[in-house]
Amino acid sequence: MIVIVGAGVCGLAAAYELARRGEPAIVLERGRPFGEQSTGLARIFRIAHRRAALCRLALRARAGWQRWEDELGAGRLLGSEGFIAAGACDEVAAAMTEAAASFRRVDGAEIATRIPFAAPPWEAGVLDPLGGSLRIRRALSALARRVDVRSGDVVSVSDDGEVSLADGGVLRGDRVLICAGARTPALFGPLAIEFAPHTRFTYAGADATGAACLSAPEGYGLPLGSTGRWAFGQEVPDPATVRALFPGLSPVGRVDCVTIRAPWLDTGGDGWTVARRARVVGFVGANLMKFGPLLGELLARAALEEDLPEALTGI
Repeated sequence: MIVIVGAGVCGLAAAYELARRGEPAIVLERGRPFGEQSTGLARIFRIAHRRAALCRLALRARAGWQRWEDELGAGRLLGSEGFIAAGACDEVAAAMTEAAASFRRVDGAEIATRIPFAAPPWEAGVLDPLGGSLRIRRALSALARRVDVRSGDVVSVSDDGEVSLADGGVLRGDRVLICAGARTPALFGPLAIEFAPHTRFTYAGADATGAACLSAPEGYGLPLGSTGRWAFGQEVPDPATVRALFPGLSPVGRVDCVTIRAPWLDTGGDGWTVARRARVVGFVGANLMKFGPLLGELLARAALEEDLPEALTGI
């Protein structure tokens, strides 16, 4: 039996991929499934990254999202809105060129056309036509229905696969995957990472349905599926900047989660780290949602094989 700690996108995806291989797994979650780093209605999918290796992995992940749409029967999971990297975008263009990924440069006028409620200050950007808004709650709800998720507050994991719970219970796994977000270093050991609070606000006032997803120096934005609302996240919330970028929109909600700082992230804040000690694999990263199906496959392999998959360790 394989024990997975954490019912976010990585834990649920790994459990689902193990189930497809006929391997039993239990997912332990101390709170509400996908209630911490994986919370919210939607996330950005994009091929566009600042490292060619991440662009190539995102292309593989996109095929995984299409497969999940077929297998999970939950409706559309990956939107076709497109993604725009606005502002200083030469690094993104270079990485996508190296990865042989489709893109084209756009000017400020086209950015305004693709996000019609915005007043964009950027003169140029890169359009990733394969990007779009992921229907996250829909996808993770479907995954959770197909795997064994149990309530359990894990307090320690030993090298031999013994998992101790706060209520005194003990489980023993042939392998243990720790995908517990901010709690992963405490359960696995140091992973050269820091966590900080992060807030993403939801806005209403114009119909954002079909608008392109956005990454810019000021923050990142995306349409929330077919709700008509727009979400915009910033490392430090700046209401004045948001009002200038999106005049006419007003905040109507917020999602509180965490952001990550680590030396192994790329300059856009994307990436992950993985390590093994005996029977235990620890995995943590930032902006992982778009890679969900691929990470599920790779983490399932990490639980079943002696060596960690190269695609998991090469970032």
